[in-house]
Amino acid sequence: MASYGGYDTGGGYFPGSQGGGGSSSQAAKPVNDESLRPVTVKQIIDAEQAFGSDGPFRIDGVDVTQVTFVGMVRQISPQTTNITYRLDDGTGIVEVKQWLDPDKQDETNDSAFREEQYVRVWGRLKSFGNKRHVGAHIIKPVTDFNEVNYHLLEATYVHLFFTRGGAPGAGAGAGGDDGMFVNDGYGGGENADAMRLRNASPKAKKVYEYLNAHNSEQGVNMHIIARDIGMPVQDVMTAATELLDGGSIYTTLDDETFAVLQMF
Repeated sequence: MASYGGYDTGGGYFPGSQGGGGSSSQAAKPVNDESLRPVTVKQIIDAEQAFGSDGPFRIDGVDVTQVTFVGMVRQISPQTTNITYRLDDGTGIVEVKQWLDPDKQDETNDSAFREEQYVRVWGRLKSFGNKRHVGAHIIKPVTDFNEVNYHLLEATYVHLFFTRGGAPGAGAGAGGDDGMFVNDGYGGGENADAMRLRNASPKAKKVYEYLNAHNSEQGVNMHIIARDIGMPVQDVMTAATELLDGGSIYTTLDDETFAVLQMF
């Protein structure tokens, strides 16, 4: 998980000369001005902007310039100098402008995308004529729909970080009522695994420990778990149901295959 606190998020910096029409002076800005933030379209629409159209945008009280979001292409409008996309992520619709390079003789104004296709955008918030849009650095197709759900979760996490504070042990908000989490053991003297298993049955603990030691995106089938730990299949299923209800594991390939749900 990237670190959100006004610092570089590790790969969240795009040089000003990369397709965004920026100048070399942009590269000299503090890292805070060039960090990348995952957002929703509604956050873009609701972002505050001081000093008219030239001032910085602020989301959750924090300056933000470069953003990334995922949305469905609703409309494509090719023009001489750019292609304008109208993207919808379920929270709102915003225009994204991808400028064409006039130095490329073979450049065409044909879009590489189609309507009703999901794409991810990396770009900079802009405002012109009291209408805001995103000047795109990069637009790429979404090939796995899980990316849509993941992005919404990540945008939510970052929003909560700035509005309620970080996780306990990681800075502001730790353990307080205004923090992102109540201080119930995560990040404190008791690790996340111990916290999860505090009230678990012995069988659930045994299954969890096995899954944690063999964790993967594909998960492990309950028949393999039963074989490896010497437990009846029915007992494994009962233990897995307990862990599922507690949010410690999740199903992967089918209802009989499980993996540990990793914490932030």
